[in-house]
Amino acid sequence: MWNRTEFSVPIDESIILYRHPILYGAAIYALLLIIIGTIGNVLTIVVLLRPNLQRYTTMRYLIAVAVADLCSLYSWNLNLFYKHLINHYQNDLEDGSMIACRIVSFIAFVSLQLSSWYLTLVSVDRCLNIYFLLWHRQIGRTSYSIYIIFSVTTAIIFLNLHLLFLNGYQQSNCIPFEKRTCFICYARLEDRFYIFPKWEKIHLVVYNFIPFTIMFISTCFIIRRSASSANAQRRLTIDMRKDSLQCSSRRRKQRQLTRILLSVTFLFVFLTTPIMIYNVFFRNRLRNRKPLKYIVQALLLCTQYTSHAVSLLELFICDQNK
Repeated sequence: MWNRTEFSVPIDESIILYRHPILYGAAIYALLLIIIGTIGNVLTIVVLLRPNLQRYTTMRYLIAVAVADLCSLYSWNLNLFYKHLINHYQNDLEDGSMIACRIVSFIAFVSLQLSSWYLTLVSVDRCLNIYFLLWHRQIGRTSYSIYIIFSVTTAIIFLNLHLLFLNGYQQSNCIPFEKRTCFICYARLEDRFYIFPKWEKIHLVVYNFIPFTIMFISTCFIIRRSASSANAQRRLTIDMRKDSLQCSSRRRKQRQLTRILLSVTFLFVFLTTPIMIYNVFFRNRLRNRKPLKYIVQALLLCTQYTSHAVSLLELFICDQNK
């Protein structure tokens, strides 16, 4: 199954390239994610920008999620396609120059973290709207959502700002030749573990652990309130139900929104956790086992970015609140 190609290069250096159908399949899937994710996220943004939906803070947060997801698809996901189907030597996009290294890594980490935190805002906003009737008229007002989004964005950018200045280095006395680019990304000259696993551990906490914890707590409260509301509604008399038909329809739409938000939350956690565990605990262990490393990494990246390409679900959310 493996197509192993070996090149002889100067200074007694041997370059081995690994080809495998799974890698080709993962690269094609990454391209499909870019196409589908771009269309889905753009449509999501267009739909959510409707005036009747801009009255809801949840919809504004979902716009932010769509923008972050759109950006994330053009970092490591695009690199997966480029590495195994475009570049003849399986080089990464980040290997081209120091500028490419730092910009790609910065966009990747920032967009992923912003996506998870914007999704967290959606869950928290939904939870507080359910528990506090006046929430949307006070701190939860739509005018405040812009400031909240701006604050979260600023914090995440500052947290990852070091990537633009410290990530990567250029090898001295190195002459670029074929696969060798002389640029080493995701490491520093004095610390090759600068990104993996050191910064990746912080990324795991910021991107996955803290947002998951907040979303899980919010989800528990949402489920609890939804269950109590359902029990209360079953105790209504038939006449009361007839009199409040319009109110009941509105509550039904709100429950549909809640269920979809819960599905999106669990989907995010389920699809993004494996790649985080791999990067922190197993990436360096597979450093000298390139065939296996390439396959595992490609499959996990495809799984992760599937989560960021399913924004069409948000269109369904909007349709339930028209």
